Amino acid sequence: MNNRQKMYKTNSLVKKWLFKKGFKDIHFFPHTRYSKDVHFSGFSADGLARKENRLVLFQIKTNKKPTKKMLSLMNKIEKESGILLYWFDKPKGFQKLKVFCGNGENYNALP
Repeated sequence: MNNRQKMYKTNSLVKKWLFKKGFKDIHFFPHTRYSKDVHFSGFSADGLARKENRLVLFQIKTNKKPTKKMLSLMNKIEKESGILLYWFDKPKGFQKLKVFCGNGENYNALP
C-alpha cells in the first residue's frame, strides 16, 4: 500500500469517527506538494469541523503519537481560544485508531 492509499484509508476512518461522534461540516485540507497545512498557535491541522457550534481542528498521523509537549500545547490552546483540538494516530497493522484530545481525553476508536 503506497502513502496515498494509507492516507485515504486513515482519512476515511477519521471521517467515520467524527460523524459517529456528532461532528458536522467536516473538511480535510488537500495534501499536495504545494499546499500547506493550517497552523494555529503552533498546532498544524489537517482539517476542520464543527461540534456544538465550536470550531474543531484536527491532525491525522500514521504511527505517531503526540508528545507530552504537544498535548500540553493543545490543552493551552483549547483553554485560551475555545477551539477544540484532536490528534488522530493510526498505528500500522490492525491496531485501532487512537484519538487524543486537547482536554486530555483519549479514545480507542474504530479498527
